[in-house]
Amino acid sequence: MFRRVVSQVLRTGGGQRQRPASPPVQVRVCGSCGHANPADGSKRCENCWLALTGVAGVGQAESERLVRVRRRRFLRRRVIVRAAPVALVLALGVWTLSAFVHLGPNPPEATTNLSAGLGPETWGQARRTPENTAFTPAQAPVPQTVKWIYDASGTFSASPAVSGNRVYITSDEGHTVALDQETGRPVWEHRGGLPSTSTPAVANGLVIITFRTGLAIALDSATGEPRWESDLEAGVFSSPIVADGSAYFGAADSNLHALDAATGKERWVFSTEDWIVSPMAYADGTVIVAPQDNMVYIVDASTGRKRIGFDTGYQRFGGGPVIQGDTVYFSSDRGVVWAVDRLAKSYPMQRFLFRVKINLYVWQMISEPPIQPGALWSTRVGGEIRDLLAVAHNTVYGATRDGKVFALEASSGSIEWTTEVGATISAAPTVAGDTVLVGTKSGVVIGLNAATGEILWDFETGHEIADSTVVVEDTMYVVSSNGILYAVTGVG
Repeated sequence: MFRRVVSQVLRTGGGQRQRPASPPVQVRVCGSCGHANPADGSKRCENCWLALTGVAGVGQAESERLVRVRRRRFLRRRVIVRAAPVALVLALGVWTLSAFVHLGPNPPEATTNLSAGLGPETWGQARRTPENTAFTPAQAPVPQTVKWIYDASGTFSASPAVSGNRVYITSDEGHTVALDQETGRPVWEHRGGLPSTSTPAVANGLVIITFRTGLAIALDSATGEPRWESDLEAGVFSSPIVADGSAYFGAADSNLHALDAATGKERWVFSTEDWIVSPMAYADGTVIVAPQDNMVYIVDASTGRKRIGFDTGYQRFGGGPVIQGDTVYFSSDRGVVWAVDRLAKSYPMQRFLFRVKINLYVWQMISEPPIQPGALWSTRVGGEIRDLLAVAHNTVYGATRDGKVFALEASSGSIEWTTEVGATISAAPTVAGDTVLVGTKSGVVIGLNAATGEILWDFETGHEIADSTVVVEDTMYVVSSNGILYAVTGVG
């Protein structure tokens, strides 16, 4: 009994009445920043001033846990929010540097300064000049006499090159032949067995040729003996341009290739997004290339890095670029000719933004069509321009497939004249003196007055003209698709 009483007294504190425990302290933890706010009915957080609506009160222990969790979450969000713009700027900076600034090691320099000849007695490569102008100051003869004929017993697809009293030409059957310029008799012949649509490039004793299988070779201009060869393992349909020690040409691997002209070793490769079948244009350390899509690229000849990309907007190219001074001209198979400042600067995301603006203009969400940096003018002449342009006398000359020859004022793009020749054009125009020469599918070379477009004369071969007419001194060289090369003069 005593024990029960003592035990009861001990449990009840000696019979004294205990005070009830005070309720736990209540706080409201901000869901945004994690700050513990007193549960006094305030509507906003004392720390971040965001609304506390719907935030229930919790005990001290739970509040301490929530404060730690939510503060860590708040700090993590703050770091992400502040770091994201910095990361974006850094990523954009790295992309810009990689796209427009050469950060890696420079490619090997050319070992020589070899260039195709430009003398008045020379047509050393396709379109004659590295700028691709297809102009010679030599006056085209009024055809009267066939000086000689060379029959390849096959087919031709490309014009000859003329240099050092030799005429060099390739055939679809894989033969490269050097002819005596006066007689047309073969001096040597190289039988490689590989088809070529390439006009040879002749530079300081080398004859550089590309083949449709992807092989590029250099032959000794005097003997025809091989000096080097380079296999790109991709089809090559464009003629090489040789300037300042390098040979430039495009391939079916969608790459622009730069080889050392003296050794054949690859210096660099520039990637595009489509096949390259037209000759390049070169001037002052820049190479301009127009693939078969809607882009034109200006590339640094030393590094192979892009300087600018010009988006024509869903226009495909038939011919390659032509340079006069600081302006590059090119056309599309939809009948448009452009002039672009080749010294203009490109900027990040230019192509993407241009496409966006084009779509906004098409959907009439903006009133003016977008203009890219470097754009000088564009002129729609109509028809299909599938062949290269020519530039001379501050005029751009071209031809549409359906037989319209045209001349545009080089600085403005205004049409100076158009002439219908009444035949399908099969060969790009060249300009010899004050005469524009075009070839037709019906086998006729037509000479037009460069200033007025008046038809002056014609020369018939009977078979399709395979490529542009070449004029050296007083002789005109005409190549027909049935494998015959004509040397024509105006002397009776």
